[in-house]
Amino acid sequence: MKIVGFTKNQTLSHQPVVFTSLDKFRAYKYAAPGSDNGIKDVVNSIMIQGKDSDPEKIAQDVKHIEVGTKKEVINAVPGYAAENGTITMMLGFLIVISAIVIAVFFYILTNQKTQQFGVMKAIGGSNWFVIKSVISQVFILSVISILVGVGLTYATAAILPDSMPFNLVNSLVVSYSLILLAISVVSSFFSVLKIAKIDPLTALGRVE
Repeated sequence: MKIVGFTKNQTLSHQPVVFTSLDKFRAYKYAAPGSDNGIKDVVNSIMIQGKDSDPEKIAQDVKHIEVGTKKEVINAVPGYAAENGTITMMLGFLIVISAIVIAVFFYILTNQKTQQFGVMKAIGGSNWFVIKSVISQVFILSVISILVGVGLTYATAAILPDSMPFNLVNSLVVSYSLILLAISVVSSFFSVLKIAKIDPLTALGRVE
């Protein structure tokens, strides 16, 4: 078979896909005598595009066929559902681990600044004022860190060879970045609880 051109982002289960005419496909697929079971013009599958197409109605009108939506067909690809489930589970664990690490990091950071928070309260700063300053710092640090991480990710993707099955979806990058930002802000609430309980006199008494 002569290859006349190449496409981008067109693979199936990390394997190359060949686009060809039905006649040429049948010539290669059913080259062995009798492999087509005597059926003329064998067709493996037909894709119908359009918002008005109803899979249930097609199944009723055309007999001896199996009808499925695009999502169902993709999930039926051998290994796709299992692989997709594994990746989803890994992403879930990474998000949970990130939440724990971020919460511990900001909690330790808050403990190290107990004296400064005590001074702010002693000179008249309210709990809400101190809490707002901490949350804003967490937000700014998280935004900078996420932007740096996304930049490094795209830089890494740019130097990877084209043969590597790696593809960044912009919508997923944005959604997971927002999730990570939300986790960072929520994780800072543990530090906020610590700040609300700080006694100015106790904090100032820690000065050596």
